[in-house]
Amino acid sequence: MQNVLLRLREVQPSLSSTERQIAQFILDNPDETTTLTIRELARRSFSSPSSVVRICRVIGFQGYKELRHALTLELATLGENGSHREKDITPQDSLQEIVEKVTHKNIQSLLDTQRLLLLDELEQCVELIANARTVLLFGIGSSLCVAKDTYLKFLRLDKPCVVNEDSHSQLLQARNATAQDVGIVFSYSGQTMEMIQCIKEMKAGGAPVIAVTRYYPSEVAQLADHVLYVAANESLFRNGAMSSRLSQLNVNGEVVGINSAKLASTEVEGIGYAIAISDVTDTLESLMNEETRDKVDNHGVLGITVQSVDSEVSEAYGVPEGV
Repeated sequence: MQNVLLRLREVQPSLSSTERQIAQFILDNPDETTTLTIRELARRSFSSPSSVVRICRVIGFQGYKELRHALTLELATLGENGSHREKDITPQDSLQEIVEKVTHKNIQSLLDTQRLLLLDELEQCVELIANARTVLLFGIGSSLCVAKDTYLKFLRLDKPCVVNEDSHSQLLQARNATAQDVGIVFSYSGQTMEMIQCIKEMKAGGAPVIAVTRYYPSEVAQLADHVLYVAANESLFRNGAMSSRLSQLNVNGEVVGINSAKLASTEVEGIGYAIAISDVTDTLESLMNEETRDKVDNHGVLGITVQSVDSEVSEAYGVPEGV
């Protein structure tokens, strides 16, 4: 089944303003879209029929008729699960609401990734890895964490594999690759220049390349021999690529995410991490019940404070007000 809504969500940040309008209208009104002609959709989304056709081709359809047919089938098959909407965490949320929202987002990320996977492509990747002399792993930033986790998984299978932490070593690793090896490149954005260079070097040496990236025709996806798509609504360049990392790792078990804030230029960008909920339930309960004491015992207590940023602090440190 071709997932229209999921594909639109994945490519939306990279679309032009007109194309984003069309995508947003379809995402907000999927049922109505199935009843509209191409001219009616263009009028309702303040665009043109040619723009509608263009966005259809961006997400893999020949035209609007094919997209509308696929959307009708998707809604009939998945119902509300196919048109889910992300719920952002707000300062007013209780601890229970934060846990529920983060857990739901992570679960949805895994389900969306499952819907994006092409089993034939996955089977070819498995065969390549099984027959390869050495598996070469590549990643930068959060994707490097995924590469390291993959490295440990292959070690358990007694499969020779290599992962290097710095980009220069990864480039040398790519240049030494041969047709007997296979490279696996992790890049959610699909635009990381270091990964693009590594892929080019591996292909020059005849080594097949598997890319694990988001659903979008990025340069990483175009250069790779095989592509495994992951789904997550992340900013393309951020420190806390939480959902994309989770969908790449395919972590089993319930998790709780604790978000903090990173100040960058004039915007606040959410970052976070995920840990097993079983590991923190008792700790959170204890922290919530802690009382202020004059004397500190032999155990440490985590303290969290929140401070508003007024105009004076904003001017002094160059951060946005009201955080």
